[in-house]
Amino acid sequence: MNKIGILLFFLFPLIVLGQKFAVIGDYRGGDTNALKVSQLVRSWNPDFVVTTGDNYRPAQGTIDFQVGQFYHEFIFPYVGSYGLGDMVNRFFPAIGNHDVEGTGLIDYLNYFSLPGNERYYDFVKGDCHFFILNSDYTEIDGNTSSSIQGVWLQNLLAASLSKYKLVFLHHPPFSSGAHGSNIYAQWPYKQWGATAVFAGHDHDYERLYIDSFPYFISAAGGAALYTTFNNYPGTQHFYADNFGALLIEANSDSMLLKYYNIKDSLIDSYVIKSPSAGIKPINLKPFDIDNIIQNFPNPFLNSTTIRYYIKTSCNVNLSVFNSTGQKIITLINSKQNKGDYQILWNASDFPAGVYSICLRAGENRYLVKTIRTENK
Repeated sequence: MNKIGILLFFLFPLIVLGQKFAVIGDYRGGDTNALKVSQLVRSWNPDFVVTTGDNYRPAQGTIDFQVGQFYHEFIFPYVGSYGLGDMVNRFFPAIGNHDVEGTGLIDYLNYFSLPGNERYYDFVKGDCHFFILNSDYTEIDGNTSSSIQGVWLQNLLAASLSKYKLVFLHHPPFSSGAHGSNIYAQWPYKQWGATAVFAGHDHDYERLYIDSFPYFISAAGGAALYTTFNNYPGTQHFYADNFGALLIEANSDSMLLKYYNIKDSLIDSYVIKSPSAGIKPINLKPFDIDNIIQNFPNPFLNSTTIRYYIKTSCNVNLSVFNSTGQKIITLINSKQNKGDYQILWNASDFPAGVYSICLRAGENRYLVKTIRTENK
């Protein structure tokens, strides 16, 4: 088969804007460990933050002291005293058991402005549909799969057209930690169409794979760590040596999940491929002008070919940025005439991860995200 024939079978994912968000949990208390986790999260400059509960415990101070102190710049409207809030809300908490202690739920609902009934809700960001549950037994709509809340989730998952359907709750369906698994929370997420489930409650990090479905626990956000490990069948990674948070980068091709501790050490990484990712033919000539920039293969191991189209003669800059927004290499910086071009990027000297390939053509800017994998 000639080169053109081979290229016809590669997928060219085009991403204008991906999603980069943090997942934190069990950071209640407002102490220095919660501060360090918040500093880690802010260093990523995420688009938004999602939590797995226990944001606040009334006995440990005000909700503003335990939440706003660290994350006020993501909250809208922000009614606290630690600085300015955001112009739009970028903080999406789940309710934990400590959030509802005493009159805590009243404070919680007054402090946050969230979709739906605010106790459980959903929202869409890019290719991701988020479903935030209230797994606490005090939920008036129930916390079992057959409850009002359960039927709500089942119906919304079935109706969702998003590539990734992500479920968040506090009490983990499965866990090797001190609290262990919660049978009532073991809903048929996979059968209902979810992509992954994220939980808290056990103050550790854990990744499990149960019935060919991924579960994550991100609950080392500041509250005292639990080091108990009961080795639940399906556990693939368990970590309780330090505090940390989960960084997720999603594009139309895949989601890359990376867990870091507060020393900024990568503890675990995992890739979830889009259910629509795969091989599809494309027309190479004439170049599809809706796809200004593409790269193939994607994901790639050591090198990938970048192909781009210039509509008119102009100055062209083609550069690659890492997940923190730092430019790592410039591939093209010159004037080019109208036409389509391609260049090979050898990334063998760079670590595995998500990269943004940015094309500046005159006053226009285009972006595609790509993943460099590594040999297992």
